[in-house]
Amino acid sequence: MIGFSLVLVAFVAAGEPVYRPPRPAAPRAAPGATGPDSTLSDEEVRQRAEAYLDALDVPVTPDQWRALGPRAVPFLEEVVTNPDGLPSRRAAAVGGLAVIGGNRAREVVLKTAHSDAEPVAVRAAALHGAPRVLTSRELVRELKPVLERASEPATRAAAADVLARHVPRAACSAIRAQAGREAEGEAHFQRALQRCGAVP
Repeated sequence: MIGFSLVLVAFVAAGEPVYRPPRPAAPRAAPGATGPDSTLSDEEVRQRAEAYLDALDVPVTPDQWRALGPRAVPFLEEVVTNPDGLPSRRAAAVGGLAVIGGNRAREVVLKTAHSDAEPVAVRAAALHGAPRVLTSRELVRELKPVLERASEPATRAAAADVLARHVPRAACSAIRAQAGREAEGEAHFQRALQRCGAVP
C-alpha cells in the first residue's frame, strides 16, 4: 500500500493524469413518458431528483422531470429556498419545479423570479421557467415589474428575453422603453430587441 501511494504521488508530481471515474448519467424516463411514473417509490423520486440536480453537465429532459410528479415538489422547493445551496443546483431545481407545475411549484417559481435577494442564475432560471406556469396575460403582469425594477441588469435582460420570446406583441414596447433607460446602454437587451424587431 505504501509503495502504491508513493507511485501515485510520483505520477501526480510528474503531471500525469490521475484516473477519476466518470460521473454516472442521470436516470432516464421511460420512452414516451409524459406524466408521473407511479411505479417509483417516494425514495426513488427523491433519489432521481438528486441525480438530476447533480447532472449539471448532462441535459435533463422535461419528460424526466414530469416522471417524478408532484412528490418531487417538496424536495425541489427545499433546494430552491436554501440560501446556502449552490446556485447551479438551485437553478436546476427551480427549472424542474416549473416543468412539474402545480400550485405550489408555481408559487415558488414566482417568488424566486421576484426576489432581488436571489443570485442572478437562480432568478434567471425562474424567469425562464415562468412561461410553463403562467398564462400569457399573467406573464406580462408578473415579469414586467422585473424588467423595469430588478436590481441587476442581467436579470432585467432575462425578463426582457422571456417576454420577447413568449408575448412580444404585449411586451415589446415596454422592452424598448427599458432598453433606452439602461445606464450601460442596450447591450444586455440585444437578443430581446432582435426578437422585437419583427414586431410592429
